[in-house]
Amino acid sequence: MRPDRVKELALALTAFPSVTGSEGETRFAPFLRGLLASWPYYRAHPDQLRLLKTLDDPIERSILVALVRPEGPAREGKALILTGHYDVVSASCYGSLEPWAFEPEALAPRLVAELEAEEARARARGERLSDSEARALADLRSGEFLPGRGLLDMKAGLAAGLALLEERAASALRGPAGNQGGGALVFLAVPDEEGASHGMLSAVRLLPVLLEEWGLEPLAAINLDAAVDQGSGEEGRALFLGSVGKLHPFALFVGRPSHAGAPFDGINPALLAAEYARRIECSPGLCPASEAGAELPPPPTILYHRELRERYDVTMPPAVFVSANLLSHARGPAEALELIGREAAAAMDSALGLLRERAEDFSRASGRPWAPPDRRPRLLGWAELEAAARAAAPAAYAAALEKARAAPETMAGLAALVGEAAALAGLEGPAAVVGLAPPYYPRAALDPAADAGLIALLARLSADFEAEGRGSLALRPFFPGISDMSFLYPGDEEEARNLASSACPLGLDPLPAAFSCPAVNIGPWGREYHQRLERVHADYAFRTLPELLRRAAAALLGAEP
Repeated sequence: MRPDRVKELALALTAFPSVTGSEGETRFAPFLRGLLASWPYYRAHPDQLRLLKTLDDPIERSILVALVRPEGPAREGKALILTGHYDVVSASCYGSLEPWAFEPEALAPRLVAELEAEEARARARGERLSDSEARALADLRSGEFLPGRGLLDMKAGLAAGLALLEERAASALRGPAGNQGGGALVFLAVPDEEGASHGMLSAVRLLPVLLEEWGLEPLAAINLDAAVDQGSGEEGRALFLGSVGKLHPFALFVGRPSHAGAPFDGINPALLAAEYARRIECSPGLCPASEAGAELPPPPTILYHRELRERYDVTMPPAVFVSANLLSHARGPAEALELIGREAAAAMDSALGLLRERAEDFSRASGRPWAPPDRRPRLLGWAELEAAARAAAPAAYAAALEKARAAPETMAGLAALVGEAAALAGLEGPAAVVGLAPPYYPRAALDPAADAGLIALLARLSADFEAEGRGSLALRPFFPGISDMSFLYPGDEEEARNLASSACPLGLDPLPAAFSCPAVNIGPWGREYHQRLERVHADYAFRTLPELLRRAAAALLGAEP
């Protein structure tokens, strides 16, 4: 596979602005289908190129599935899946350079000029660029990195997969003369990974039917997502044997509203929520003990923080809703809910203690006695609150649930539902309600026994590359960012997945059991995805990665392409 061809494909994919939820995302799969339909193989086999509509999706989006089936009996019926997402995050952070965000070769010199201008302004102030900006400027000046929205995350990976698909398609057309054997290659491109993963959640339902039609059984899946490495690249040049699990726990803090002119007459849930956010934001102490000493997942961070009120007035808000990103290699839904409940309870105790101290200080300063309401905080799980709300006002709760399901923004609808349930149940503060919000990504990991052959194959691949002087390739246990691997090879047991669903006010997809195959991640590496300085290491993406995929496919499918 020629590096210039891989780069050509990557630039063509990146030039199509498929921002999650936009018209570009809707149009990307037909665009990609048109690109592949021009290949001689698909002109001869149009039935092996399909568009599948996503399921239960409020937006018109499609999954692209492309098959290359070789002639010959070897390992007939087995298929290797290459997969990745084609949606990208917004380019608004590029500011004045946004018009070039999807044109890497035009963006690169403009970013260099912008960074050089920032460097000159900083020097005039007696300062210097931030470490991030200085590293980016050096990277881009070197020519080793190429910037662009979505090039790293993850269209360079998709391009490498397409290059392998194209090579095997050309060989298949030559028949025996092409020395083509082994199993089939399936390329799967999905939308919405940056959102709620409607793409892969639909694919794991639709793909089994399509594979059965084609007479294929999945042997393994290679996800093509990108790794981030702010250093030398040793951590980014990696083969990942699993993917971190993601849970999205929430805590609704209920206060005791009072007039702003008499703040100690009530309890402001904003204080409870603030103390909770302070305790959990980026706290490495919340890593499970079983993961201590191992490669740790990123610590939790707040994703959504909203007070629940419809309009401004001078009364304290009745409730504040907070959700957090919680990643883990070992923790499941039950452990996550226990953790969040413990932190919410401790946050309320700490905040109320602070409020009492401040009331005492203000009493001394004002010469008048002040004290907050003497109430013990209460902690509830979502299931307990839901049962109380249904019992108290079944029709009103049913209406609130329907409204939440129809909300254009899922988190806003969910937060409003939890707040309404607290009101219907007559929940008095200080109190916290904990549960789970979507999305939910189960942990995914290869089984040391059942998948020993695949693990050994990847270890040999890594050793071969290093022996050939191509650089080191690390075998890492978990891809650190959430990925669609979670739905291809979910590690959480069915009981845990059902618990996660019951803890969510809108329900979570517990995943079907119809599809599961060993999944690994082999993709490009770079720096700062989702940011203005997102960039991919070009040589690794366009030269090393395609060769890695070529060798992995040859070994898995039992034949050289």
